[in-house]
Amino acid sequence: MRKLNQANQFLAQGQPADAVQVLNEALQLNPQDEDVHYNLGLALTRLGKIEEAIPQYNEALRIFPDYAEAHNNLGNVLMRAGRPDEAIAHFEASIKIMPDYASAHNNFGTALQRVGRTNEALAHFQKAVQLNPDYWEAHFNVGTSLLQAGRLGEARNEFETVLRLKPDFPPAKAALAEVQSRQSRGSP
Repeated sequence: MRKLNQANQFLAQGQPADAVQVLNEALQLNPQDEDVHYNLGLALTRLGKIEEAIPQYNEALRIFPDYAEAHNNLGNVLMRAGRPDEAIAHFEASIKIMPDYASAHNNFGTALQRVGRTNEALAHFQKAVQLNPDYWEAHFNVGTSLLQAGRLGEARNEFETVLRLKPDFPPAKAALAEVQSRQSRGSP
């Protein structure tokens, strides 16, 4: 437990390499600790070592299959590895375990969008916003989905919400400008 706390401090301080070292030491003491595997996966991800992170998340899930956060993070690294279909299964598992997990809904939406399931993606983005009204990333994803669907007024509201929550987010400014331009031209 002490090493896990030390590793978490390293992660919080932006020192994932130091966290990896401490977590590997912790695994020698207790190789069946799902939290150590989970945090090792997190630290390796932050170092950009995606292929090394995947087995750590899988091991955390082998030990504790109902670890919603591990399913969510494994889904994220699988997305980064270009494996959206596998990621979708983990986001689904995460949401089944913890239905009110806003981040998992947002990530699930991203994966669904990537494989062309846009209506389902929008529903998950909207669920994330419903669960966490200040979740600006999810608002942006809702807005982007609505813009793609030609629902300009609704998209505009979402991008305005993003800019209220995160005024310095250039993609939201650009998307809002696109909505305004399309509305002024009378485009769908």
